[in-house]
Order: sequence, then structure tokens, then C-alpha cells
Amino acid sequence: MRYLHLFQVFFRTSVQTDMEYRADFFTRVLASLLGLLTTVGALSVAYNYTSHIKGWSFAQALVLIAVYYLMDGLIEMFIAPNMRNVMGQVREGTLDFVLLKPVSSQFMASFRTVNIWRIVNVLVGIGLASWAISRLSLTVGVSQALGFAITLACGLVVVYSFWLSLVTLTFWFVRLENIEQVVWQAFEAGRYPIEIYPAWLRGTLTYAVPVAFIITVPAQALTGRLDGGFVWISVLVAAAAATLSSLFWRFGLKFYTGASA
Repeated sequence: MRYLHLFQVFFRTSVQTDMEYRADFFTRVLASLLGLLTTVGALSVAYNYTSHIKGWSFAQALVLIAVYYLMDGLIEMFIAPNMRNVMGQVREGTLDFVLLKPVSSQFMASFRTVNIWRIVNVLVGIGLASWAISRLSLTVGVSQALGFAITLACGLVVVYSFWLSLVTLTFWFVRLENIEQVVWQAFEAGRYPIEIYPAWLRGTLTYAVPVAFIITVPAQALTGRLDGGFVWISVLVAAAAATLSSLFWRFGLKFYTGASA
């Protein structure tokens, strides 16, 4: 309860800060809609020549894009701003202000900032998913909804753990911004069905940069294409990723040299 209350304080202060830049909201809306039109337009061109691509219909592919936008919005709201802040704090030696607080340093570093305007992509994702499911004439039952919620949460945990591990490397290496761009490029590949890529790239996007767990698996759960056993695999992958990244973070802290050191 203590950490939940602390997160509520972080959320409230972040909203108050972001409200000073309200025009940014409309810019985000325009950018998200333009990006959505571009992606859906490119996909519709491909589906003009076929009804299915590697077993995915057009409506199912739209659900995949919707999950991509939903996940992108959640990452940019809660994970990305905090991870970028930590990278800057380690580089400048100001992480001391996080470590000196009487709470978990990982919690403080991970949830201090919320980028509220990125909720635009979340809303775009929810809207597109609802429309695509209506086109599929799917009845999303309790099991499908639960599977989607679990796999989506597991995807977020995997993203967070992966990024936390990258951030922890800043205790040894000064700048890792270029690595972040590589990760984002791999993430963008997830807006299309993972099956369309060559076998070696599918393996990379499943295990090295786990885009499949982040986007494809939740989309499959929502459209009824996912084996129930894979939900538990997602849970195990997320739990292992969270545990290993937390241990790595605590190990990395031993090598941190702050401004007061």
C-alpha cells in the first residue's frame, strides 16, 4: 500500500507538470493518426493481393497493429521516460537523489515520471482493436479477455526488464542511446505478423529482442489464435526477466559512482 500511494503521488505530480504543455496533446493526436493511416495503408496494399498472409487475415492484422499502438503508448507513458532519466542521472552522477530515498531504488527509478500525453496511442490502440474485432465478428469471451490481459501485462514486464538491463549497463558504459534506437527499430517490426519474417529474424525477434512476447502473443490471445499453454509460458518468461533484471540492477549499483562519491 505504501508503494501504491507513492505511485499515486508520482502520477498526480506528473499530470500537473504535463498540463503546462496542453498543445502537445493535439500534436500527439495528429502524429498518432498519421502514423496509423500510414501503417494501415501499407498493410491494405498487401492484402489487396491476398486474403491471408501467413495465416493472418486483414482484420487480425489490424488487431496486431492495435496491440502495437497500445503497447507503444504504455511503454512511452510509464517505462521510457523513467529509463531515460536514469541513464542521464547515472551519467551526471545525480542518481544519489534516488538512492538516498527510504524506498526501493528500483521502484523510485522506474516509476517516478508518467508521460500522460502518450495515452493518445493507448486510446488509438483500444479504438482500432474494438473496430477490428467487430469486423472479425468475434465474441471475446472471458478466457480470451483474461489471456489478453495476462499476455499484455507479461509483455510490459518483458519490455521493462529488458530496458532496465540496458540502463544498468550505464554503470559501466557512458552512453547507450544508440542501443535504445536499435531496440525501438526492432519493436517497430512487431507491428506486422512475426511469421512473415525469415526464420533467423523470427528467432531474433522472439528470443534476443522478444517482440513476439510483447505484441504478437497478446494479439493472438485476443483473436483466439493462441494456445492456452502459451499464456503460462509468457508468465514464466516475464517472471524470469523481471527477476534477472532486478538482480542485475542491484549488482550494477555496486559500481555506481555518484556526485557525492
